[in-house]
Amino acid sequence: MFADNWKISLRQVRRLLILDIFGLSSLMLPRILSSMTGADGVFCLLFGMAGAGGMLWLMQKNIRHVQGSYYQYMKDTVGPLMGDIFMVFYYLYFVTLCGFVLYQTTVLVLTWLLPEGSYFWVSVLLLFLAGYGTIRGIEGRARVYEIIFWFLGIPLLIMLAFAVQEVHTDYWAPLLYSGGGDLWNGSVNYWIFLLPLTAVLFLKPFCKNSEKIVSCGGVALIGVTILNAVIYLILLGVFGTNTMGVLRRPVITLMSMINLPGGFFTRQDVIMVSVWFFALFALMHTGVFQSTLILKELFHESGNRYSMCISLVLAFVAGMGFFANTFLTEVYEIYQKWIVLPGMAVILLVLLFAYHIRFRWKTEKEGGKEE
Repeated sequence: MFADNWKISLRQVRRLLILDIFGLSSLMLPRILSSMTGADGVFCLLFGMAGAGGMLWLMQKNIRHVQGSYYQYMKDTVGPLMGDIFMVFYYLYFVTLCGFVLYQTTVLVLTWLLPEGSYFWVSVLLLFLAGYGTIRGIEGRARVYEIIFWFLGIPLLIMLAFAVQEVHTDYWAPLLYSGGGDLWNGSVNYWIFLLPLTAVLFLKPFCKNSEKIVSCGGVALIGVTILNAVIYLILLGVFGTNTMGVLRRPVITLMSMINLPGGFFTRQDVIMVSVWFFALFALMHTGVFQSTLILKELFHESGNRYSMCISLVLAFVAGMGFFANTFLTEVYEIYQKWIVLPGMAVILLVLLFAYHIRFRWKTEKEGGKEE
């Protein structure tokens, strides 16, 4: 089973969502935005947040009509066939997300922690841990990340506070210099990093006070956007647009440059890598959990062993593909931008429209019977 009592609190949901969307976005986005828009990247964060907020609004409109699971709601609203098609769409998103994050996490470990390690065995170990966490259930997973949440957050905030003194505010200029196309592309890129928030659609059966579950996504969205904006401005003020655009992981490079009082930690960059390691692992674990849950419901499986094994194998194959063929990362970006993002919006709109049509037809039919 996925949990002991199948319920986690709203506080735990918020922290899970914060970890899910913070790690990958803060690690990769600064380089992308600085190359596209320079100092205007801050506006891309705000516009991307607005887009994700609109999608959360659509989620809220749909979730309030969900009586059981999101899958059952889709089948009841648009029919079993379309419901299955929509579930396959979500499955492909979460399993490829898991593969991509597995690739990023493994490269992070090999670069900063185990330079002589094997990509194959590190990936296998990470997937084994994610699989074990999935078997233990969402309740156990939520408890673990609730414990480590502040152990990761407090050191990060302290390091950022020390980094502020290295900021050159003249690097923040010029503002409003980018073209509309660059701002749009930058905003869409940030919006894509926020798509893991769609996990809230499937968490209602596992959450206490489930009517407020989407508000957890809103809190996570605002909080992570503020943190990403602070990190972006610090990175921009320390490195400048040109340098930040060529650094592979500028935020970790920044961690290695900060001089702590007393000089107690000479390799604090390695210590701080744990922040992004656990955040990336949390997102990868979300990909395993969600893809397993979706496949379990599609197969009507009583347990989750077979669904989880299939998802783990596919995620491993995807991760190996990204590692062996770097052009696949560009294909994945295209897939996210032109298929996943509009597809998720269309599904939510279709479901909402179909529900209201069905509800109106049902109301008219019952009214006709009374007459």
